[in-house]
Amino acid sequence: MLNQEQALALVLRRLSFLGKELRKPELEKADKHTQLFGEASCLDSIGLVTLMADLEEDIRVATGKTVTLADEKAMSRLTSPFRRVDLLAEYIVEV
Repeated sequence: MLNQEQALALVLRRLSFLGKELRKPELEKADKHTQLFGEASCLDSIGLVTLMADLEEDIRVATGKTVTLADEKAMSRLTSPFRRVDLLAEYIVEV
């Protein structure tokens, strides 16, 4: 599976691609503290869903394993793994 550094690199690379596609330079320059949703985020709900779907495919390619990131387990957490880049990377390692 992926370690923390690999998962973080995967998320940041995907955000960079998404930033180019959406013409949002702040996503291209994302770091581990970048907000993924909420008022401070550059992503709307469709952008977040796109990010999750693309990351699931990236994880499958990198590891050969199929994962679902947006499931009941993720949604029921006190701190959402989709709030910031670092939390998402931690969650990817966990799943």
